[in-house]
Amino acid sequence: MTLSRRFVLTAGLLGAASLRLPAQAQPRASTPQPLGQLGLDATQFGLRPGANEDQSQRLQAALGEAAKRSAPLLLPPGRYRLGKVTLPDGARIIGVPGATRLVTADGGPILIARNLTRASLSGLALDGLDIPSPQRSALLEADTVGDIAISELAFANAGSVGLTLNRCGGRITASSFRKMRDAALFSLDSRGLTVEQNEVEDCGNNGIQIWRSEAGDDGSIVRGNRLARIRADAGGDGPNGNGISVYRAGGVIIQGNQLRDCAMTFIRNNSGSGVQILGNQGRRCGEVGLYSEFAFEGAIMANNLIEDCAAGASITNLDYGGRLAVFASNIIRNARRAVAPNGKSPIGGFGIHVEAEAAVTGNVIENASEIGISLGWSWGMRNLAATGNIVRKAGIGVSVSLVPKERNALIANNVIAEARNGAVVGTEYGKPVTGDLTKAPDARAAGVRVENNAVS
Repeated sequence: MTLSRRFVLTAGLLGAASLRLPAQAQPRASTPQPLGQLGLDATQFGLRPGANEDQSQRLQAALGEAAKRSAPLLLPPGRYRLGKVTLPDGARIIGVPGATRLVTADGGPILIARNLTRASLSGLALDGLDIPSPQRSALLEADTVGDIAISELAFANAGSVGLTLNRCGGRITASSFRKMRDAALFSLDSRGLTVEQNEVEDCGNNGIQIWRSEAGDDGSIVRGNRLARIRADAGGDGPNGNGISVYRAGGVIIQGNQLRDCAMTFIRNNSGSGVQILGNQGRRCGEVGLYSEFAFEGAIMANNLIEDCAAGASITNLDYGGRLAVFASNIIRNARRAVAPNGKSPIGGFGIHVEAEAAVTGNVIENASEIGISLGWSWGMRNLAATGNIVRKAGIGVSVSLVPKERNALIANNVIAEARNGAVVGTEYGKPVTGDLTKAPDARAAGVRVENNAVS
């Protein structure tokens, strides 16, 4: 059939006229209709923006119908009181960023995703109204979701945690977490999670937590996030007060994050093997800026900038199997001995501390009140190298533990300036026992090679 120009124009005019028919002449749908090609409008199921009553059942029905049709559910701007709404498989909710607000109806979770292949949420604000809730209860709880996609969500005033993810994979991006009583995000036994370009502020104990119930490969990526003002309300000497916390999770990459004002540590890796901490920036923390501790093997810390902490970085706990590390091309400034939050006596004052099978190379350390580079502690000292570093303004430039009977360490080609108590000094249990080893050898430092260092 050949369509004439007149036919096309006539059809167009008729179509336009049909759009101007009076409301009573329009056919009425007996079932909720899609809103164009975008999805189903949740108000067709009785949801009313701004209503005071709990609208959980209405949202549950709307989600069920949208899932049957494999269609997104659109939530218009407004405030909705909700509690424990369960997402069906394939659920996709789309709101208006900054305008679609879901408020807890009873202080518990607002949304729950459990045993799903996939789910997607965007443009929503979840508000817990600062009602205290049990530990690790969250505004959004996800359990065993193969692929969860969260973008442009705003979590606020959580009574415990903003978002919990248990055995989940997927992406958490471009979202904000503000005023959490405990933590912003808690992931347990991840199946490959990406946490990227989020903002985290004012958390009671931790920012982003990537944990495993048993040590193993996790593969999460934490990249390009901004975190500020992380407290340690629950106390302790390490579990709380951390911007980014990794526990038993191996193969995690933590890259390009901005961290400010953490009570204890910017980034803490406890027993995670093969963890890389790359290109992060941290300013002002109460303990050690970067930590890799306890039963880890294989840690890389490179290209980080750490300022104004009790200590810059620590790669430690050979007694628990902590070993094998590279600390390279970092800048550490203003590491000053101080009393950590909840502490009783001063700690720190060093730029970097390492213990076993570790290379410290190409770093710049300035203004370390006690020690620029600390190699070993007590008997925890084995196969260490400090080469090509610049240390300026420190008590001791490089200290090396002489407690173990057999030692193997290389301290070479470093530039050390304005070290008040010696450029390279042997210590026992933290106390100097030799003179400056760049000026004269000492038989007590057998097994430690000190060569070609520039000292001024």
